[in-house]
Amino acid sequence: MIGWKPKSSDTRVASARIRCLNPLRELQRRGYPAELFRADRAGHYSAVVYSKLYDEATYREALALHARGVRVVVDLCDNYLHVPQGIPELAQARMSLERMLRLADYIVASTPELATVIRAELGPEPSVAVIGDAVEPEIVGVRESAFGGWLHRRKLHRLLRWLASGQKKGIGSAVAWFGIHGGPYHEHGMSDLLLIRPLLENLHERYGIQLTVISNSKERFTRTVAPWRLPTHYLEWSPGTFQAALRAHQIAVIPVAKNPFTWCKSNNRLATALSAGVSVVADGIPSYQEFASVCRLDNWEQGLTEYIRDPVARRRDVGEGQALVARLCSPQAIADAWQELFDSVSIGPGTRNQLETSRG
Repeated sequence: MIGWKPKSSDTRVASARIRCLNPLRELQRRGYPAELFRADRAGHYSAVVYSKLYDEATYREALALHARGVRVVVDLCDNYLHVPQGIPELAQARMSLERMLRLADYIVASTPELATVIRAELGPEPSVAVIGDAVEPEIVGVRESAFGGWLHRRKLHRLLRWLASGQKKGIGSAVAWFGIHGGPYHEHGMSDLLLIRPLLENLHERYGIQLTVISNSKERFTRTVAPWRLPTHYLEWSPGTFQAALRAHQIAVIPVAKNPFTWCKSNNRLATALSAGVSVVADGIPSYQEFASVCRLDNWEQGLTEYIRDPVARRRDVGEGQALVARLCSPQAIADAWQELFDSVSIGPGTRNQLETSRG
């Protein structure tokens, strides 16, 4: 039996769903012996996965399990070994993370770049496997109140009316950006849009476009995007409306301020857009490169212009992109990777080299 313990059990937290709850649900559907970690069942586990979890209490718990012969697996999906500007809080968190990683029998990283960072910090042991993020064709398990669901649907209808009004005015292309507004320290989030502001404003003057931001901070949108010289609209992210909102657009833009944190990010946003039938123009971080043939990377003006003017090219790339996403990032494909890891963990440490070779 595998015990799986995420940092948060809140299903609104994307990393909890994507890195634990969703693959666990698929494994359980198959009848695989895995469950959310329960302290009262610790004696039943052959291995415990800690997902993005490395605080003091967790370390003590993992240390005790390790001493009893339970294999400890640490899953990391962001480069929290990077400490920008010597921020004391992050420096302390990094020390806790490194201690947890050194205790682990196995480490899982969400991208090869993150695995490289971990190996550079820790050396050849323990083994580091790479398992990516699965797309969410639909977001399940996130509960909303009846009023909250009604309110978000009303906001979605308002967005759809706004998009339709733009089309009647001759604005042919609806562009979307989606993601969290940003973190307290690392340089990423809605402010990345500032990297392409002049280009989007110029393209609006030439062709007519409108921009939707789907995120979690109306205040950040009002300060960062609302004053731009093109029509803009904000929609609060909601599990019940996100997919429908995204599908209402033709193009998703994913600018990325490149730094050691964002360089290790997964392909999840790009894959999510393609899966929803939306073409993508993005900055080319490493995890996006395997999709280079079905989107436009590091070629902003030409890429956006082509997608704005050529719906046939958009549809072609989206169709091929959806097939690629299904092969690489489907819930079933990612669950297969986790199952392979767990089978290896159950067999024992002697499989580490084979696992690392096969999974990067």
